[in-house]
Amino acid sequence: MARDKVVSIVFRSISYLLFVVVVIIFAFVIFEGIRFFSFGFFIQFPKDMMTEGGIFPAILGSFYLLFLTLAISIPVGVLTGIFLSEYGDNRIGRLLDIAITSLSGVPSIVFGLFGLALFSITMGLKTSLISGALTLSVMALPIISSATKEALRAIPDVLRESAYALGAKKTEMIFKVILPAAKSRILTAVLIGSGRVMGETAPVLLTAAVFYSTQLPGSIKDPVMTLPTHIYNIVMAYGADAQWMAKGTASVLMIVVLIIYSFAFRLRRKINGN
Repeated sequence: MARDKVVSIVFRSISYLLFVVVVIIFAFVIFEGIRFFSFGFFIQFPKDMMTEGGIFPAILGSFYLLFLTLAISIPVGVLTGIFLSEYGDNRIGRLLDIAITSLSGVPSIVFGLFGLALFSITMGLKTSLISGALTLSVMALPIISSATKEALRAIPDVLRESAYALGAKKTEMIFKVILPAAKSRILTAVLIGSGRVMGETAPVLLTAAVFYSTQLPGSIKDPVMTLPTHIYNIVMAYGADAQWMAKGTASVLMIVVLIIYSFAFRLRRKINGN
């Protein structure tokens, strides 16, 4: 008992320490940039070599990219998770499961090079919103599909048996019974994937982003500015006069990601509470 108490105290202390470190990082980045917030900062285009203006095209470009990525990855990821959970007890299912699990450990720069080679060059999409969204969808696929698979497998078999007893077909049982029962867990995974997509730099840099734009994208074949690539560009290519914009942009990005993850953690607590 004494040993268990010591181990519990050690792990609890480590958890508290990590929490404090994360809070300090978030607080430092947010409060370092929040002092540069103004109405014009959110609605204006950057100008004068990034020393004036705002980040409106970067904000809008990030959300365009996020929404298009989710529109592609959610249907594909959920259907893949359904297949792995309900139809994947065979060689094809096991190979697909291994492939998706392997994708989870691939560095983001590799996804970027893959998207550049396949979508931007081979498919002729060039540097564009759709090319970046397709690349990020491949990144989000393992998160959504794995979460869907685990969520469906966590549903008690009694629900499946009850649906069959009432005469439901397998597709009706999946889409009308167990999928609605697992929707909160799947939504949590989607939010976590959204946070990752929102903060990605390397894949977007190679497939979708431009450093500077004086107009909004007119179609999905146009390039966009995004918050992470905007920060990277300012830090790497511009002088001290523009660093205030990088700090303000980083603060906005951290706040957005924090809001997304807050919704995800709230959903997780709700699920665990039930």
